[in-house]
Amino acid sequence: MIEKTARKWNSRQLGAAKLSLATFVVGLALGLLGRCCLHQPIYIEQRASKLVIFNNTTDTLNFTIMQRRAARFMKWKPCDHPAKCGGRGIPPGRNGSLPYELIYQWYPGAEVVVYWWRLVPDAGAENGYRVDGPHEELSNTPVKAIFGGG
Repeated sequence: MIEKTARKWNSRQLGAAKLSLATFVVGLALGLLGRCCLHQPIYIEQRASKLVIFNNTTDTLNFTIMQRRAARFMKWKPCDHPAKCGGRGIPPGRNGSLPYELIYQWYPGAEVVVYWWRLVPDAGAENGYRVDGPHEELSNTPVKAIFGGG
């Protein structure tokens, strides 16, 4: 009788442990995904030599980055045709990057603005595309950066 009780208790304990482990793994995965993927169209990661932009949408995104204070004085507009965007489009689920030294008016530790937009095919538009955006995200950059690195 004692053996049966012990086996049932171990079986229940094992079932509870499996459930706890599964809950932990799912929670961990959602926590990591939620950090970068679930609620934001883009996720920006600061690396030693560049900003990396993750596209979490189902569309190709185009982007430009400039130092935040300089952006106030810039007169610019998003490219409005894939051929005019200079190959900066980030395909869905992929990432793109820009070395810090190529960011307009960047200096170590500067806050930058990442402007991003998508081009929506539109037969009524002058060149066949309508610009959805630009949207903007702010990001800090490291005080110490590595130039020319990856």
